[in-house]
Amino acid sequence: MDAQRAKAWRCTVCGYIHAGDGAPDACPVCGAVRAEFEPYEEPTAARPEVRAARWQCLNCNYVHEGGEPPDVCPICGAVKDKFEPAHEAESAAGARAVRVTIVGGGIAGVSAAETIRIYGKTVDRLAPEARHVVMADGGEVPYDALILALGSHPYVPPLQGVNGNGVLTLRLASDADRILQRIRGDARCVCIGGGVLGIETAGALARRGAEVTMLESHDWLMPRQLNRKAAGILERHMEGIGVAVVKNARTREITGEERVTGVALQDGRVLPAELVILATGVRPNTALARKAGLEVNTGIVVNNHLECSLPGIFAAGDAAEHNAQVYGSWAASQYQGSIAGLNAVGIRTAFGGLPRSNSVKALGLDITSIGRFQPEDGSYLVLESEAQASYQEFVFRDGRMVGAILVGHPELAAPAKKAIETKEDFSGLLQAAPTCADVVRHLAPA
Repeated sequence: MDAQRAKAWRCTVCGYIHAGDGAPDACPVCGAVRAEFEPYEEPTAARPEVRAARWQCLNCNYVHEGGEPPDVCPICGAVKDKFEPAHEAESAAGARAVRVTIVGGGIAGVSAAETIRIYGKTVDRLAPEARHVVMADGGEVPYDALILALGSHPYVPPLQGVNGNGVLTLRLASDADRILQRIRGDARCVCIGGGVLGIETAGALARRGAEVTMLESHDWLMPRQLNRKAAGILERHMEGIGVAVVKNARTREITGEERVTGVALQDGRVLPAELVILATGVRPNTALARKAGLEVNTGIVVNNHLECSLPGIFAAGDAAEHNAQVYGSWAASQYQGSIAGLNAVGIRTAFGGLPRSNSVKALGLDITSIGRFQPEDGSYLVLESEAQASYQEFVFRDGRMVGAILVGHPELAAPAKKAIETKEDFSGLLQAAPTCADVVRHLAPA
């Protein structure tokens, strides 16, 4: 496609689709620079006319209000055909006029604001006994309902040298800018952490010509999202794009005095490095909640209505803990923000949980894992299909799909996710001793 005539641009790092005559200066989702965008031509396909006032993205659960779905999902970049009519949990007639304050401007806070049509402000502390929040300048904002969408922050492990010059985390667009300012074509970089963020970061740096080594403390990459077989395909792909993968790697310290010189492992090896990226996970931002006396475990504890332990206060997104689980994903935060917004204005709506879903699309290899993909006992049925650069796994229990891993099959991600979330019954198919190919034909018959 001619770049000069392009009307849409795809971020090659995260898959975000930008509509416009030119690529943006930076990706609003992952912070990638303009050079990481490529011309994008939207696939066209006929679809039956369906009337609805709200549309839900099957890929990330984003809800769009309007007479027809958007051309592309502003959250994940899915095309129009990946939307279906959204079902209302309860009539808006149950809403009541309230003053709602939203603390946090991430996707959970924005989703809450979109749901109830107000916007939040940052605060210094909470005063739940007086039902107001205190601003940094001392001003007070009263509320009838308060939504905490506080997000999370990068976890920095307690290693010697972790505060050295050249050690960086990646969470915000400004963090990406700092990394790009330091990177050179022949720079030696070490990424500590083999999860989603570490893999995408290592791949992006390798594409810029850096000499990249990625450290994973587990036996395989993305241990929370993949099994060993799928991770093996990913590892071979990473090595193919120039990333050296070191597994079972436990860091002892980061070396260097005036600036970073390397990463020392507990087995005695020292890996030279001029730049060290900490991709060691995130932790919920709970300081405001703790100081206000809310119940906090790993995150801010909420019930099925996303209510906290004090009346009139709700939490959503990375900082919320529901049924002992902190999701830490964009889709879950967007969904929880909407649920919290509805409950804040009196529309009682329950959050029943979501299957975990993770995707990596930044390396030229589409990877998706959903739900419970590791069988816990003999009551699970597992179907697998493996090729050189692709892999399928579907996990069933009691006739229903409960988990899936897909490597190199992006067309199956949305239908598999929908089947798991809606608890679709596969009993008839499973009685016929199916293969992965049978499941694929059922999920995506076209």
